[in-house]
Amino acid sequence: MSVVKLPPGPRGRLRCTLKMLRDPVDAVRAWRAEYGDTFSLPLLVGDWVITGDPERVKQIFSNRDPELFSAAAPDSAELLLGRNSVLRQAGESHPRDRKLLLPPFHGERMRGWARTMAEAGREAFTRAATGQPLRALDSTRRATLDVILRLVFGVRDEARLERFRDVVDQWAESLHPVLIFLPIAQRNWLGLSPYARFRRRADQLDAMLLEQIAATRAATSPSEDVLTMLVHARYDDGEGMSDAKLLDNLRTLLFAGHDTTAISLAWAIELVHRNPSVLARLRAELDALGDDIDPESLSHMSYLNAVIDETLRFRPVSADALRTLRKPLEFGEWVLPAKTTVTINTLLLHDDPRLWDRPEQFMPERFLAGPPSANVFVPFGGGSRRCLGATFARFEAAIVLGTLLREFEFELLDERVELTRGKIVLEPSTGVSIRVQPRARPST
Repeated sequence: MSVVKLPPGPRGRLRCTLKMLRDPVDAVRAWRAEYGDTFSLPLLVGDWVITGDPERVKQIFSNRDPELFSAAAPDSAELLLGRNSVLRQAGESHPRDRKLLLPPFHGERMRGWARTMAEAGREAFTRAATGQPLRALDSTRRATLDVILRLVFGVRDEARLERFRDVVDQWAESLHPVLIFLPIAQRNWLGLSPYARFRRRADQLDAMLLEQIAATRAATSPSEDVLTMLVHARYDDGEGMSDAKLLDNLRTLLFAGHDTTAISLAWAIELVHRNPSVLARLRAELDALGDDIDPESLSHMSYLNAVIDETLRFRPVSADALRTLRKPLEFGEWVLPAKTTVTINTLLLHDDPRLWDRPEQFMPERFLAGPPSANVFVPFGGGSRRCLGATFARFEAAIVLGTLLREFEFELLDERVELTRGKIVLEPSTGVSIRVQPRARPST
């Protein structure tokens, strides 16, 4: 292999890290303008090579060498995910765990969950439908958290649901991106540091999850939730997942599947109401279904699904799909050394006018002709590490958004909403300020 050679890029680990913490959206766009579609980025968590080049994306996503990549999440993310998370697995252990985790999120069983998803969205916004100003993101977070708690964790008792909500909210609120991007911040400091506070909240969440795992293992009647399926799933050698693996993967599913879908739903509410022609067409499609519908039918609505896909393109939640090299890699004209993290950047792919017609406009119609290339549209990553819950997330988004637009009227209160860094992922800067009222749907 040729001599190691990295793409050009900015310098200064601390400076680049702070830019990625504060404003990753403008930062990567400015670096692309200066250095091109592929550039190096020195960070305090290691050396990254960021790309928005579809050919380089294809090279990474199509690679099937199990020894090329280590974990998809950096070492510093072990604080959040745990060492047993599928996102922290590498080599042969990754496909082994993925094979066990994937089936519950597909198939007819998942489609039977539509009514619970619709009810979660309805309940969250009925509580908010008072005409008073509120943040859409707060209500969508309530809805998607209830979906996770009921359908993934299998929590049914209302008092336990409320306790779980409180613990998850405190855990999420205590997380700060500095703990991931600046590993030196993971220090206890006599129990007074942000790290110590997060650890206390994480221990509370872990205790509740372990209780739920124990209760699921002890249950004598069958259930349809994901945790029950995982408890009874078996590897090829007949062994099941340990409590430690179940714990870390439940935490991963909570982190990756709750807030991300909530953010996309809040953006969808904002974007369709910012574009009256989109809202009118979408409402016409939804109202044509009639009165008493099976919520599962919402997942088949073509324009509704196009709105969801365009929301994921226009306002991506996760900016990066990461692959850390275990050995050198020829990457176009460069040779990347082991331990380099190759980063497929969603922002750079989704706003490139060479890849999309008028990318600065919200145009759901672009998705009606069929799916774009998997190397250009990457809201859930790609390849052998594509998001496990991608199908579940899109299904949930269709059910909840369709239910909300059929049953509620929304008034936007923000003049402008920016895409900005949240705790870890990207989110709307204001949370999308709205008023909500019940909707009198026209008769069909």
